[in-house]
Amino acid sequence: MPGVAVALALAATVALVAYASSADRRAVSGQQPVLVYLARSRIATGTSGEDARNRGLIERAALPRRAVAAGAVRSLEQLGGRVAAVDIVPGEQLLTARWVGRGEASGRRLLPIPDGHQAVSIALDPTRQVSGFVTPGDRVSVVVSLSRPKGDRSQRTTRFLLQDVQGGGRVGQGRSQNVATVTLAVAPRDVERVVFAAENGSLYLSLLPPGQRPVPSRGRTIDNEF
Repeated sequence: MPGVAVALALAATVALVAYASSADRRAVSGQQPVLVYLARSRIATGTSGEDARNRGLIERAALPRRAVAAGAVRSLEQLGGRVAAVDIVPGEQLLTARWVGRGEASGRRLLPIPDGHQAVSIALDPTRQVSGFVTPGDRVSVVVSLSRPKGDRSQRTTRFLLQDVQGGGRVGQGRSQNVATVTLAVAPRDVERVVFAAENGSLYLSLLPPGQRPVPSRGRTIDNEF
């Protein structure tokens, strides 16, 4: 019996060590460095990839794999014959979607806006813009949190301001976690709503999957949150 107990204890120890080792490997795999390119200095709209490289506006850096944005430039050959479609801020990861052919730049078609809409930009930190996953052409909803008068006091209310609008953005990925901008294409009547909400409340974006429709909502307050 003592031998059996020792064997069971040894087996349990081996299993525990194997589990811990597996967990360590999983944790390390998410931290494995990936080489990407960042903007060392501001890259102005229309700057070619070759010019940005020759002027030292680009630097290579190792980031944890989970911090690498979708579409990150992994080779400067990807920028061959292309120019920056928007201003790129220092510390921002270079994304292939933000570099276009020279013909597109000369035609000033860098920000397509649907007919009957206007473009308006808002400043949000990465957390409020879905950790930087909002990219040009995505459909998003805008959530606002505002204080509203209620009797002799004010009450915080959170609700959808706009649903299913075309979004696009620039994210402070990489070394910078500062506030960045997201541009929305909205109906003219909604431009004032977005600006008012940005000036007087707190905004969040939600990212919509393809085909999702707007959902009815009465908003949330402390009275109906629970």
